[in-house]
Amino acid sequence: MDLLERLIQEHRDVEELLSTLSDADERERAELIEQLDAALTRHMTVEEQHVYPLVERSVSPEAEAEAESEHELTREGLAKLRAMQDKPGFGAAVDMLAAGIRHHVEEEEQEVFPELRKKAAKELDGVEDGATTDREGAGSARRSDDSSSANGNNANGTSGTSGNGSDEPTKEELYQQAKDAGIEGRSTMTKRELEEALREQR
Repeated sequence: MDLLERLIQEHRDVEELLSTLSDADERERAELIEQLDAALTRHMTVEEQHVYPLVERSVSPEAEAEAESEHELTREGLAKLRAMQDKPGFGAAVDMLAAGIRHHVEEEEQEVFPELRKKAAKELDGVEDGATTDREGAGSARRSDDSSSANGNNANGTSGTSGNGSDEPTKEELYQQAKDAGIEGRSTMTKRELEEALREQR
């Protein structure tokens, strides 16, 4: 399974999670939201770091900017799900997130990915290993965040070591801190820019 096929399979996995979440009762919602958040975080990290630079060069800058914007809306939708999980409007929040993701997925699978296969096949082969590493790293960062929360550490990850086994946080951990801090434009920032934005925020 190549990179784009794996991303398409992840689209199906997310759609299934959203369908399950739509029918879930309040006791099941928190765990399903965590699963959805983890799946989308891994998926969006790979796309933003490895696929969207190719989209910008080989498809169009406009397609890349739109995809980044839709990821930001997805993150906002996830935050709304968390806030609404025990409220009457939860179903509507799920439907809104699902509709946004459905639109994004259709554009990727019907327009963007076919264009990439035609115009950037070699480059896609070249980023496969890095994408796999980042997917695993995003999952590790998520598990590290969950563990820190369980131990009473700060949500921004300032206690303990980073997910890469050193004192220096990974880009994914910096992104999560920026997300928690509400820093706008974080999805397009480099690691250094995330560090500077967080420093200014403090």
